[in-house]
Amino acid sequence: MFWMVDEMLFLLAVTVSVSSEVTNHIHSTETSTFSPPLPAWCRMGYNVKQSYPTEKKYYQHQTCFWCYHFTPPHRRKEDLELVQEMEYLTVGRIAVMKFKAGNETHYFDPDDSESWVHVRAAMFDRLEADKLEECCWDAVKCCHAALHDTPANHSSSLCPRTWDGWSCAPPTPPSTTLTIPCPDHAYSGIPECAMSGHKHCTENGSWVLNEGGLELTNYAPCSHSHYHVFNYHFEGVTHALSLVAVVPAVFIILYYRQLRVQRFFLHLSLFLALLGEAFFATLDVWLLRLPEYTQSGSPLDDNSVWCRCVVVGRKLCGVAVWTCMLAESIYLHRLIVAAFKGGGKTWVYIVIGWVPAVLLVTGWAVSRGILENDQCWLGHNHASPHELYLITEVPKLGILLVNTLLLANMTRVLLTKLRQIQGGQSSPTRRAVKATAFLLPMFGLQFFVPLYIPPRTTSCQAMQVYLIFSKAVDGLQGLYVAIVYCYMNKEVQQQVRRSLHHTLGRWWCKDRTSAPTYDPRTDVSILSSTAHPPTQPEEIPLTTTPSS
Repeated sequence: MFWMVDEMLFLLAVTVSVSSEVTNHIHSTETSTFSPPLPAWCRMGYNVKQSYPTEKKYYQHQTCFWCYHFTPPHRRKEDLELVQEMEYLTVGRIAVMKFKAGNETHYFDPDDSESWVHVRAAMFDRLEADKLEECCWDAVKCCHAALHDTPANHSSSLCPRTWDGWSCAPPTPPSTTLTIPCPDHAYSGIPECAMSGHKHCTENGSWVLNEGGLELTNYAPCSHSHYHVFNYHFEGVTHALSLVAVVPAVFIILYYRQLRVQRFFLHLSLFLALLGEAFFATLDVWLLRLPEYTQSGSPLDDNSVWCRCVVVGRKLCGVAVWTCMLAESIYLHRLIVAAFKGGGKTWVYIVIGWVPAVLLVTGWAVSRGILENDQCWLGHNHASPHELYLITEVPKLGILLVNTLLLANMTRVLLTKLRQIQGGQSSPTRRAVKATAFLLPMFGLQFFVPLYIPPRTTSCQAMQVYLIFSKAVDGLQGLYVAIVYCYMNKEVQQQVRRSLHHTLGRWWCKDRTSAPTYDPRTDVSILSSTAHPPTQPEEIPLTTTPSS
């Protein structure tokens, strides 16, 4: 999930949009059969500022060329060799842009599979090829929409319907600023929120020009970079806090033999998963995502082995967090609902916590490497028919539902037992609710809150609030769990307190024995003075008593 408006957008002052009547749909080369009826002429606004004939698909070929031309170099694997040839149409000879592959020249035509396979191969990955194809089809749709314009829309007082290289502007009244939604192919990846550019129609019914005499579409507001940079910094900080909090908790459980019991072994398994997720998430944010916006190049473009290992490590530990929460839930449910059976085998819970995670992520990684081997396996290619993210996301949803049922049943049993003990007073209800709230993060039920994902038509300001909250829930889980289930645990506090007392006691004793001693009785100033030296004690003669 890593989007950015390419710098080329602003240098060319051209961007993308789809008008309200133009649906945004991505066609694959295998199923490209969209050939609608078109008017005889359709306007290309950028640079040309005139209408192209649609005869022999001239308009389609030229507008598709401009889509390729506006694709930034870093989104291509190689540059096609462009050639200009003359086309003979009814209106006379006219220049057309083609590309050369081998000894043949080809049109930029997504409907021609033989030609288009070369174009797709030249793009950086399948996602970028799909975006280029989307742009080409949107130009055709813009031309097709002209058939439905009313006669009033063809008035010379209006700014004409035009395709500016990436976006379609409908007929617009004079002295009007048109708001144009930023389309998907303006970004690397799929944008998660809606932003808009602007195109102004002047008083004389012509589109405003820039200093170079080109029709201007202002797409500077389409940039998501400031949103993403803030979000990634916030995400990195939350995972760093969890990392700092979980490391001492793992050390404490491993250090004290008194804590090496089943309950703490299960906590340790969850802590290790949270530790791994926080570690790899920190690497993911600072080494993979942020360089997209702060550097000219990005590791995502290289799709190297090390960056894929970082993504797989984060995915593995992230799924392990969920499966370890499931193991903890089963263990607590067994203790409360069927206490006479005991906790069960520890190794069974460890297997539940890690084996499913390894299997799921292995299956996801193999599928991603075969079907969508691009951009370090980050995000999801919405243009792909393969919904690979479901391999790990559907089990998470299942775990969330199972944990909800387990917690509900535990709360019911706990409430029943407390009422039996205290005779149906109101305090057991409060105690049961308190215990349930205490267990929520262990069961992962806090993830119900950000489970709803706002649609991509949501404004970026509203989406920012949602993302901050969801990233806080996810990134600070390690911090919360470490505090609640380790640092606030009375057994842990007792062991740490005992160690502190022992360490401080040894330090105090060492300090007392190594310091010079002082006794006021040895101070000469407080001895009574005398004129005579002290007499020596008389010697006592040794006599032997004769035996009688």
